[in-house]
Amino acid sequence: MDTESTADYFLQMAGLLKAAGVGRPRMVIDRDHLDHNIDLIKAGLGPQRFRLVTKSLPSGELIRYVLQRSDSNRIMAFHTPFVHWLLTEFPDVDILFGKPMLIEAVAELFSKLSMDQRFHACESVQWLVDTQRSLVAHGEFARTLRVNLRINVEIDVGLGRGGIDDPDELKAVLKLLSTYDGNLTFSGLMGYDAHIPYMPEGADQAFNATMDRYAEFRKIAQESGLAEDGALTFNSGGSQTWQLYQRDGMHPVDDIATGSALLKPSRFNNLGNHQPGLFIAAPVIKQFQRPVPSRKQPSMDVCNYLYGGGWAAKIVWPPGVEISSRADPANENLLPNQSLYYSNSDTAIDIGDFVFFQPHQSDAIFQFEDILVVADGRIVDTWRPIPLRF
Repeated sequence: MDTESTADYFLQMAGLLKAAGVGRPRMVIDRDHLDHNIDLIKAGLGPQRFRLVTKSLPSGELIRYVLQRSDSNRIMAFHTPFVHWLLTEFPDVDILFGKPMLIEAVAELFSKLSMDQRFHACESVQWLVDTQRSLVAHGEFARTLRVNLRINVEIDVGLGRGGIDDPDELKAVLKLLSTYDGNLTFSGLMGYDAHIPYMPEGADQAFNATMDRYAEFRKIAQESGLAEDGALTFNSGGSQTWQLYQRDGMHPVDDIATGSALLKPSRFNNLGNHQPGLFIAAPVIKQFQRPVPSRKQPSMDVCNYLYGGGWAAKIVWPPGVEISSRADPANENLLPNQSLYYSNSDTAIDIGDFVFFQPHQSDAIFQFEDILVVADGRIVDTWRPIPLRF
């Protein structure tokens, strides 16, 4: 947005909050921008290839909204309490873990599930393993519990994120997996690629190299005899790489995970065709002339104390507001105290006005008890984060 449209955008949002009687910090989702981003991904990938990363969008209403609008039933999870909750709330989704779980965490989850929920977990969840040791732990657990777990194997596509990095090792893991017939079922591969934009050789060259490596591993998986190809999940992707998969489709990945791109937090501002959809609005509660000038911030002569603060976020409105250089990072414990921000006398800000922040990560949703949803120029709903945390 240009400066004028940015001003109109945030002034309108501030007006909505004031009209609603908001007097404390609030998390705000712009549903119109969210719709735009969902539609971009749906058009680029299609619902059969898009997998929603719940870690980045930890709200039940938000997850449900994205799945319905995108026509997808695929979820990536990173936290066993989330999975416990998801199994209850979303009975028809396919859940792929985005990181390996210690078997103690798996056992804790199963101990909290009813018999019906255990059956549902076995049908719906793909557990990620990255070593023979991890595979054996899952296999022995499944035997003891007399269940059948779906196993997805993490591979290293050349970016050093962990996982199996040698074709012969993958063969050995798949051979070992076959010895747990009836307790473990091979479900596919996962190769994380989100570092591609930062590789020194450039994103295009790095992407091609990772896809060549992935193709080699996929061929081994397909030749293992453990599952029909149509039943396997070959996952990769991320919010900063999903657009690479819009190309002609001549690559081995058929399941692309993304989450943060749907709200475009500040660390993802390189996604030029996406629109930012997540903000923190914090009101000014005290304001006075700065008593002691600063050599570091000489033009900032007004003190503004905000209700709250300390968030990992970028100030996006109004221009000319800066955090105090002697209070950075401020309010690290994230308790609802007050944080000092400076402005100059020309900045149009007063007590009761809002400072808007764009969180660095969309995971920041977890820091608030509820989320105001704005669409069509009005507040249309209140969503809440997933209730189960650590």
